[in-house]
Amino acid sequence: MYAKQTIVFVRHGEKPANGSGQLTCKGLNRALALPDILISRYGKPDAIFASAPKENKLGSSLRPLTTITPTAIRLSLPINLSYHATDVSGLTDALLSEDNKNSLSFVAWEHKNLVLAAKQIVEKEGGDPNVIPEWPGSDFDSIYVLIINRDVTPPQVTFIHKKEGLNSASEQCNK
Repeated sequence: MYAKQTIVFVRHGEKPANGSGQLTCKGLNRALALPDILISRYGKPDAIFASAPKENKLGSSLRPLTTITPTAIRLSLPINLSYHATDVSGLTDALLSEDNKNSLSFVAWEHKNLVLAAKQIVEKEGGDPNVIPEWPGSDFDSIYVLIINRDVTPPQVTFIHKKEGLNSASEQCNK
């Protein structure tokens, strides 16, 4: 049986220094340009995940949700908000569940926990988690892609590091 799964990880867009949980104007412009990048490169996903904000916490990060929302709107798809940014095990279990095998998923997350999730997936599928590099705090443009081929035994996990190419997004709102 053919069983290939692709997971595309993106970090939320640029953030302000004030702890508001929002994006900067540049981050918003990145989010608005992201659907063209993701859809043209990877196609329509079967699932979209974003880390959920904490309840009852003023300034809780809405950035991953805000970053992937334009893509979800363009494709008229729901966003799975079942897991907080630190619930790496919950996210990885969901991504590797039977429902998501042989699928394409987009995941918008916080960069440090995104790396942990990618490493956990690689390890659970029998690969070397050390192939996943750390994600620099100043990098909002990377895309981490995992391709899991279950047609072979053991499964083969391929990691690909791409760039969105959106670092030149305007820093002004309404542009």
